[in-house]
Formats: sequence, C-alpha cells, structure tokens
Amino acid sequence: MARRAQLFVATHAGALARADALDSGQRPQSETPHVELTDLGALDLELLGEEAARAVRFGRGDLEPAEVDLAHELLFKLPPFLVEVLGELSRVEDPDLPREVADAWSASAERDPHEGDPLPVVLGIVGVVVAAEQVGRGVYLWVSQT
Repeated sequence: MARRAQLFVATHAGALARADALDSGQRPQSETPHVELTDLGALDLELLGEEAARAVRFGRGDLEPAEVDLAHELLFKLPPFLVEVLGELSRVEDPDLPREVADAWSASAERDPHEGDPLPVVLGIVGVVVAAEQVGRGVYLWVSQT
C-alpha cells in the first residue's frame, strides 16, 4: 500500500488542526494551498533540497524537516533555508533547471526508486513553497501513519 503525504501552507496551529483532520480521515476545513504526495517523506524533501541547493548554488543550510509536536510524530515543518532553496527553483532564469533538479533527485541513490516523471512532483512542491512565501506562512509535511 502506498504511503500518503501532503505538503501544505499553514500556521503552526493550522498545521496541527490539518494533521488531526488528515489523521482521522476527515477532509480538512482549510482550503490552503497543498499538494498530495505518494510515497514521499521528510527525507525525500531533504534530498530534493540538496539537489536544488546545488543547482541554484545556494551553499549550505538546514534542509532537514523538523518534527512539529510530540503528539504529531509524522508532521514536519520545512526549515526556512529549504523553503528558500525550493522557492528559488521558481525564479531561475534557466528553464531547464527544474527538470535537471527533478531528474537528479529521482536518480539519488538514497531514495527508493519511483516510477513516473518526477518533474510534476517537484513543480507541485515548488508551487506550495511559493504560495507559503507569498503569504508569509510555513510549509508543513504530513505523512500518513499507515
């Protein structure tokens, strides 16, 4: 069975409420920008951040999503550096760079193999990050417990 995940824009309180709804199988009340992800977790986003940072020449910073709350073990917040790096993929002048990052991320030896084109996934993630930057909120990752 595929692991479900969702990347979304929220405040801390909003993230906790959304995680509670998702954990219980309910539809969250908030229509915040989000993207559904299949078989991805916090490590996958960290690895994507490594590829993106290398591609946009951002140097080094915190790329590891952090647990948000003891009662929500599978709810993570993306650190500001990771958000900034991923957001930069929407602003690069080279239109091929997002594809290069997606392909490098997909080929990473640290990731489980995934079928399909990784570019739409990367663009969906970048879209959520850009939406969060625009409203000044955080980016959170919820991963299903099953």
